[in-house]
Amino acid sequence: MIIDVNAWTGPWPALVNVPHDAASVRASLREYGVERMFMAPLAAAWSANPHLCNRIVYEAADAYGDISPVPVIDPTLPTWPAELEKAAGHRAVRMIKLLPGYGGYDLAAADELFEEAGRANLASMVQIRIDDPRRHHPMAMVPDVPAGDVVEAAKRHPNLKLVIGGTSAVALRECAAHIRDLPGLYADTSQVDGVDGVEMLVEEGLGNKLLFGSHAPVFTPAAAIARVLIDLHEDTAVGILKENAAGLLGV
Repeated sequence: MIIDVNAWTGPWPALVNVPHDAASVRASLREYGVERMFMAPLAAAWSANPHLCNRIVYEAADAYGDISPVPVIDPTLPTWPAELEKAAGHRAVRMIKLLPGYGGYDLAAADELFEEAGRANLASMVQIRIDDPRRHHPMAMVPDVPAGDVVEAAKRHPNLKLVIGGTSAVALRECAAHIRDLPGLYADTSQVDGVDGVEMLVEEGLGNKLLFGSHAPVFTPAAAIARVLIDLHEDTAVGILKENAAGLLGV
């Protein structure tokens, strides 16, 4: 069993002739042995009200028992408490997602949301990037969220399960000591780039803090799985592909 903590559905400007509906993304992941996928709405990144985009992942969860919806919540919108309450009350929601780079807010604005998510026993993923900045349209550049900002949020909220989503191997190595030492802080592998990137993070002592993320359909599932499998011992790979996420998210 593979658990994917960072899948998406919906349109994205860089996707050309790549099916992005929930059924197609699910099929592409099932082909490679993913049996549980945590799916967020891509359209939320460019929406003035990302809460309106969450319907698509709730509907996907209703249609498929192996999809867990990951609603995007913007702490600067006055409707965030109602959106969080809806998430906490849904049988399949284990995690919410924040997109501060696209929402244009600092993570300090999410402190109240983080407190309430912790009380509701919901993990929170902060997405560092969705696409490589080198592929951004020059009129739509979105800088990466500093991984250190997520580290500081984890320090402020020790009872919160917090995931650094979609960041590079270099950024994770820079904050490896904090990820090791903060019990509730994890990171996904979806954009751990470079040769032996995941292996180097394991050597930094992060083997039990890494969660498999495919970033499908923006990235291909095969590459995401190969990133974990190629150079790791079986026990370590199984932890990243399944066991770490199962323990964190109660799957």
